[in-house]
Amino acid sequence: MLAAVGALSAQTRPADGLADFFPEAAEIDSTSRAFSAGFEDAAGLAKVKDGKLISDVGFIRYERADYSGTTPLSIEVFTLLDSYAAYSLVTLLRENHIRTGPPGDVFTIGDESLLFVHGRIFVRISGKGTPGELLEKTAEAVSSKTAASSGELPRLAEYFPSAGYDADTLRYFPSAAVYKTWAGVKTPEYIRADYDMEIAVARYFTGNHSGTVSIMKFPTPELAEAYQDDIALSMTEVPFGISIYTRSVGPLVAILEGDFDHVSASRLLSALKFSYSMHWVYGEENAAAVIWGVPGVVLTAVAASLIFSAIAISASVLFGLALGGGRYAFRRYKEKSFPQLFADDSGITRLNLWKS
Repeated sequence: MLAAVGALSAQTRPADGLADFFPEAAEIDSTSRAFSAGFEDAAGLAKVKDGKLISDVGFIRYERADYSGTTPLSIEVFTLLDSYAAYSLVTLLRENHIRTGPPGDVFTIGDESLLFVHGRIFVRISGKGTPGELLEKTAEAVSSKTAASSGELPRLAEYFPSAGYDADTLRYFPSAAVYKTWAGVKTPEYIRADYDMEIAVARYFTGNHSGTVSIMKFPTPELAEAYQDDIALSMTEVPFGISIYTRSVGPLVAILEGDFDHVSASRLLSALKFSYSMHWVYGEENAAAVIWGVPGVVLTAVAASLIFSAIAISASVLFGLALGGGRYAFRRYKEKSFPQLFADDSGITRLNLWKS
């Protein structure tokens, strides 16, 4: 009896150190809940579905609970490096389009699974024959238990030109290594793993043309230009009927691959824009005012420096004039008051040279 009670107790509460992400069985209409031991060693992902991809994006910890009942299901919780890594998994593992949360920041629901992201937490809920209503109810229960705050989502998708853009095909890769793991042997020749870059890929359909746009973001514009030159010189073969066009803007390189002609490709890629933004450390109140497109704090600093420079120059000129005028007045006073001292002053300077 004691052994049976101990076994039951082990199944009704998380193992020591396991985060309490998982709802009670009754909350999601299940009869029992069993926990798997969590782990932090990426080697453990070898037995987890899509484990290699999850390891590449930036794995921290894995936890799982299985629920039995009329509709058995499992909940997997992955703690990742950051919100970019979590968002990447949603775009790469989804079966359907991505929607804004709740549950989580964003989520996607398929036939037998639901994925969502909350900060750097990635959650996968799956079960054969599980209805969508139960998947969403379970996701809301898990989302309410995650303490992670909403994370910043990658901005790279914002740079895609709007004309012909199919948002449901978006894939985001925090690194080229993740792209290669996901694509496998079908990796394009223009994806180089030896560059530090983010990658976003989406399909385009404009008129009678279709293709894929890949946008890479580099740490600096110089690296972007070097990458564009590198792929232009090293690409050896382009499939028949396919054209490849590139464009570099700031730290971005866009590559269009498809059956586009030169005119339509130029029109599409010319819509790629990039602008830099400034964030001030002295509070938002100083950055709020914008005059002529320039933040007010910049104009204030420039005006203050100009005024200070003008005051310093004026003070220097006035001091020089006062010193010179004072010396001149003092000399005139000495000539009038003590004329005997200046009787032999003919204005000639005599230089005596001594020869030894």
